Amino acid sequence: MRTRFLLTCASLALAAIAAAACASSDDGEVTQPEQGPPTVLPDAGTTEAAADAAPDVEPELPRCSAAGWCKTSLPDSDLVMKDIWPLRDRAFAVAESATIGIKVLEWDEATDGWKYIDDGTQNAIGFGKYVGSVWAPSADEVYYAVAPGTIYRGKRPVPPATAWEWTRQRLEDNSHKGEPAHDPNHDHGSPTYGLRKSNYPALGVWGTGTDDVYAWYSNTIFRWKSDDGGAPAWVAEYVADDHDGEDEHLFFLSAGGSRGDVWFSGARDRGDAFTSGNTYNCAVAVRRTSESYRRIADGVASTDLAHPCTERTGFLHVGGPAGWLTDIQAAGTDRVVALKGTRHVARISLEDGNYAVDFSNVPTREPATLYSLWWAPENVWLSGWGIILRGNDLVGDAGAYDVSTISLTGAPLATPMYRIRGTESTNLWAIGERYALHKTTP
Repeated sequence: MRTRFLLTCASLALAAIAAAACASSDDGEVTQPEQGPPTVLPDAGTTEAAADAAPDVEPELPRCSAAGWCKTSLPDSDLVMKDIWPLRDRAFAVAESATIGIKVLEWDEATDGWKYIDDGTQNAIGFGKYVGSVWAPSADEVYYAVAPGTIYRGKRPVPPATAWEWTRQRLEDNSHKGEPAHDPNHDHGSPTYGLRKSNYPALGVWGTGTDDVYAWYSNTIFRWKSDDGGAPAWVAEYVADDHDGEDEHLFFLSAGGSRGDVWFSGARDRGDAFTSGNTYNCAVAVRRTSESYRRIADGVASTDLAHPCTERTGFLHVGGPAGWLTDIQAAGTDRVVALKGTRHVARISLEDGNYAVDFSNVPTREPATLYSLWWAPENVWLSGWGIILRGNDLVGDAGAYDVSTISLTGAPLATPMYRIRGTESTNLWAIGERYALHKTTP
């Protein structure tokens, strides 16, 4: 195994700009507030129009940034956009709102606007505490995850009907039965992520096609399938229940890959993961091939702050900085990339029959937090607090990152950008609190 931390001189200038990326999160229920953002340096100069505008005159704001990130119209101003799944000419997203709860949205290129498509039942009593992920195999079918441990499936109706048709199914809770917090009313899909000092959804859905869809909830991976020719349902295929103690939990957080080769990323976390969180954790990665599952990466979580995760015999040790393994994505044959912690990109690859891991250190100044990663053959994209970064392809020893400005006025966009995702480099989305930005330029 080898570990490399990659920095370039050109990246040092980025550190000053990245001070705008304050550690913050709104992933589910926040258990304790994080530091407010430090003094922020804008990613572009103040525009003359803004400087010359009279105090009582509202200047007309540009729609797009210098880097081509364009603002799209949201139906409500307080939407916190949490996840997005783009297609060629449309996109689906899930959002949280303090006033109207969990919402599901669709964007259409023809109108360049967002509209609600949910049926409202996700906000019934006992539901809607937080939202997980969204995934769509086509323009006429979409899945999303919402608390408590529920997957919704939507189908576009045949005209002249207009309202989407929705069904839902509650996932089985296979969390550690011996833990003190286990009871029928406890939701194990919202553990506290110590590095972010906020909750993170261990609940989501993803697939490779209409007949190959997966979901995860806490420590279990499910697949949407039909047994014995009956109606399809969510069937548990893999349960990570090998806890080392009563205070330890295992979580799955993300999925990626291709048909016949699907990866799931997560964490082994020791401590009270439902109230305070901690940094005693190990990265976990599971690979599904040929109808079987194999755990590739794992470790031994320790309460020793100097060594929060040590090697576990028989598994790849994803060491380096503390933090969970999130946003995993295929990056070629036998290779995946993932966000490790809040400022490192990890690459896991199979070479000569053995798995190895490399790291790319994204040069952000503490307490900067990165929330999301999306990989394309020519670039790796990351989103954080008020910032979007573009890095070189991680196949080689590259690692330079540049700011892709999202400022619309010359002032920084001081808001968390929770997700970046695209279909290609000319169809990218960056979403967050009150914003859904679309980029169609190289």
